[in-house]
Amino acid sequence: MKKLSKVILPTTFALAVTMSSSISADPQSTPNGPYIEDDQNISLSSFMSNGELYEKLHHLESVSNGKMKLEIAGYSNESPDGYTTDDEQGFPLYVAKFGDNDPDKKKVLITSQIHGNEQVGTKAAVDVIQKLASSSGKEVKEILDEVSIWIMPRINPEGADNFYEDSWYPTRYTHQTWNPEEIGLAADTEAPWYYNEDGSERAQNNDGRVVYGIPGYDENRDYNPNMDFAIEDADKEEVAERLNSRSTNNSNYGGYYVTAEARTVTSVFKEFQPDVYVDLHHRGFNTLSDEDNRSVPLQVAAVVATQEYVDPFTGQTYEVDEDVQKLAKQVNALTALSLQKGNSHFGAVQKYPDVNLPGTALGTFALNDAAIMLMEIKGQSQTLGQKQNGMLKETVTKPLFEVFKGLADGSIHEVDTQVYDDIPESTNRISDPTTRD
Repeated sequence: MKKLSKVILPTTFALAVTMSSSISADPQSTPNGPYIEDDQNISLSSFMSNGELYEKLHHLESVSNGKMKLEIAGYSNESPDGYTTDDEQGFPLYVAKFGDNDPDKKKVLITSQIHGNEQVGTKAAVDVIQKLASSSGKEVKEILDEVSIWIMPRINPEGADNFYEDSWYPTRYTHQTWNPEEIGLAADTEAPWYYNEDGSERAQNNDGRVVYGIPGYDENRDYNPNMDFAIEDADKEEVAERLNSRSTNNSNYGGYYVTAEARTVTSVFKEFQPDVYVDLHHRGFNTLSDEDNRSVPLQVAAVVATQEYVDPFTGQTYEVDEDVQKLAKQVNALTALSLQKGNSHFGAVQKYPDVNLPGTALGTFALNDAAIMLMEIKGQSQTLGQKQNGMLKETVTKPLFEVFKGLADGSIHEVDTQVYDDIPESTNRISDPTTRD
């Protein structure tokens, strides 16, 4: 097989460092911002509403010359009885398909905006879709000859289109109400631990929190390694017992698939059975290390399920396959390598700590034989607005195309997993950027 590019590996993963004094007068990071000040107006004008996103996707399909197939995988209100928020279907959940689920091709599934206030990932996903759909160049052709790529650019449309005090205010959570009686549980049955009852959201301004009043779920805790689990069909006494105990209603266990969004994404995963799953997220602010105060634009992770998982309802055991874990590290390592540009801010990549979160999309899909990559971009709607959009989008799009090429020509398998292991772990969080000097 012809190789598109040769991966050149260093003996160790060495990032150039910038020496800085530890005295308090020094800037918190390089660059020292941009940050959102308390009560500062946050501009979101460059981000897309749901309607604008859907219009863009349909346009890209129309100019793709048949390369792209746009489908509605589900709707935001198609949940178990009692979880609809109104009489309509809700927002459509689109998947842009480049290729089918041909077992002879490598397959990549990408999702973005599982949290509605994480906007830049969606802009990056749309940029990837646009290049794949509109380019007639050799690079894209050679990728799509060998790799099928499915992209769901916004999987929490309700949080993405949330309003607060008559203004557009994207939020982390979905919009659904816990109503246990509708699925045969006692009225006082505790909600899953990731339920946001009062509809509130942390913020850099507004004294640190807003209450918009629409309850919902953190969709990224609603997944389950048993991808066939349905709360309405499970044993009600067993479900209630687990929900009513803090020892079992927590992040150590899978979620309950109460959201339409998590069910829809899982249905796409089951149909496609991807080799690689990439989830685009956002996070806070960090500097690279005690010696290097570059602001970190991206954290990656290949390990989100550190333990085998035993389903409490069926007894079935799930664990991450060794070869799958190796590929995950290679994908993440190639991403980090692709961003190295001397001593620039662009290349200050960190590694998210190894965690065991089986109820996340990444954890669930890793336990079901997908090599995973978490890409966490710095800043959320309420903490960065649209500042540094261009640079942050490139920290996603550039690595993804390197991964596509590496899968297409097989060079991904030459990447040394030690490169991933040597990426600096998350540290030096800037908890309050507004206190900078």
